[in-house]
Amino acid sequence: MLSPFFLGYAEIHYNLKFLFPRYFKKQPEIIADVPIRNIRSISPRIPVLIIIKDSHLFPIKLDKINIEITAREKKISQDFYFKKYIKQNYYSFILYLDIDSISSEQILDIYVFFSYQQNNKSFKCINDNYYKLPLKPFKCYLSENQLPYPINWFAGEPHYHSIYTSDQVEFGADIQSTVQIAKSIGLKWLFITDHSYDLDDTLDDYTKKDPALPKWKAMKKDVSKIDKEDFRVIAGEEVSIGNYKGRNVHLLAVNHDKFIEGSGDSAEEWFKNKPQRFLKEVYKLHTEDNLFIAAHPDEKVPFLQKITLRRGNWSIKDYLESGVNFLQIINNSNFDSVEESIFYWKELLLKGYKFYLLAGNDAHGNFNVMRQIKVPFLKLFSSNDQVFGKFFTMFHFERNEPISGLKSGEIIVSNGPFLDFYLESGSKKYHIGSNTKITKGALHYQAKTTQEFGEINRISLFIGDYSFRKEKIIKNVKNNIEVTLPKKGYIRMELRTRKMGRVITNPIWIDSSSL
Repeated sequence: MLSPFFLGYAEIHYNLKFLFPRYFKKQPEIIADVPIRNIRSISPRIPVLIIIKDSHLFPIKLDKINIEITAREKKISQDFYFKKYIKQNYYSFILYLDIDSISSEQILDIYVFFSYQQNNKSFKCINDNYYKLPLKPFKCYLSENQLPYPINWFAGEPHYHSIYTSDQVEFGADIQSTVQIAKSIGLKWLFITDHSYDLDDTLDDYTKKDPALPKWKAMKKDVSKIDKEDFRVIAGEEVSIGNYKGRNVHLLAVNHDKFIEGSGDSAEEWFKNKPQRFLKEVYKLHTEDNLFIAAHPDEKVPFLQKITLRRGNWSIKDYLESGVNFLQIINNSNFDSVEESIFYWKELLLKGYKFYLLAGNDAHGNFNVMRQIKVPFLKLFSSNDQVFGKFFTMFHFERNEPISGLKSGEIIVSNGPFLDFYLESGSKKYHIGSNTKITKGALHYQAKTTQEFGEINRISLFIGDYSFRKEKIIKNVKNNIEVTLPKKGYIRMELRTRKMGRVITNPIWIDSSSL
């Protein structure tokens, strides 16, 4: 009865008949979360999300929350009083921190202190009440200005799990709170991609399915209320679906009007792990309005999950049979993992395939730190790898329409800085995502960074040649230079900054062989 990966806020109350987890508490999950960045020009006060989960099982009286901020020049403390009795499945709200006296362009350390009562006994916790997680401050970069993106570039998260992903081991945050935090860090759009094996449950019991799909319908209704022109929220699902080998892989089905069932790797019923649907069926489902994305297609699958959950990976045959050419290969902010993801994508490009690179975080809440189950029933852990908004996808379009914008192909991925380029030949310009038959062109690029990410220390050009299946790298490439292009191949660019800023562009594809 366990899901294949444990990526969300840890659900600590699920138990078997005579077996309780070591981390079980007769208290609700009490969690604070903070954005990794707060842009003062967007959000004059820092939002702090407070979540109290499962208080319908274990009611509490919330007395007080004290929040301490340590900045470079001072330490401030703010108190919030409640005296509120809480008894519901999921309860959340946002506290806003006054930061007028704190200067921008610095990392703030934030601690959240809870005081509450249960059964006439007083309790305290800091940041959360999880069992034996290390106590560390939240780190939030306070920025004065917005991220360095030109007009009509829109940054967002293509892979996110909300509270509608809620099961035996994990849960996410509510969509409204997520949008507020996403705005504060500089994002403009969000895909809600909850698990297919969670969206087919009843509204109040994650162990029971309901063929009427009330959870799926509630999620879509929730999204439609929150979706606005200034911040786009689009409903989707992360479908567990079969690859050509009959193994379970994950597909992001965004703005698809019909629910796609998939519970092969949910472990909701042991030994029932065969896929209900297969990727080859997706080919006929593409429309102008929906978007299908391969989710973490080459992520390493532990041996036990291969055996018990029938999990596998996407292959070239799966991409071609399904017609999916958007690959969310970057799935966290760990730089070793990012390098492996880019290498995998590069190898696909050099074989002549036109696949677009997307980046996301697969976050379930997790706005500053992951708190998750490491060993079911035994151990929790925390990490900073899959944190909301650390790596994201950005498209260029005339308006903030994520599906049309991504399908235009003018896409980059970044953790903060900006890089765009185009080729110019005569009176024509060829932008990222386009195709050209020219043999030479003038390279023009635009690069920007902020104090948060530091100075740019490398801008590289990669020229991929299908004939040799190799990339030629020109480091610290100069602007406005003439580039000789291969007969068949592509060019792409990357940027790095002194403070670990990173941008990877999608290619311009080249085919002059028919000239």
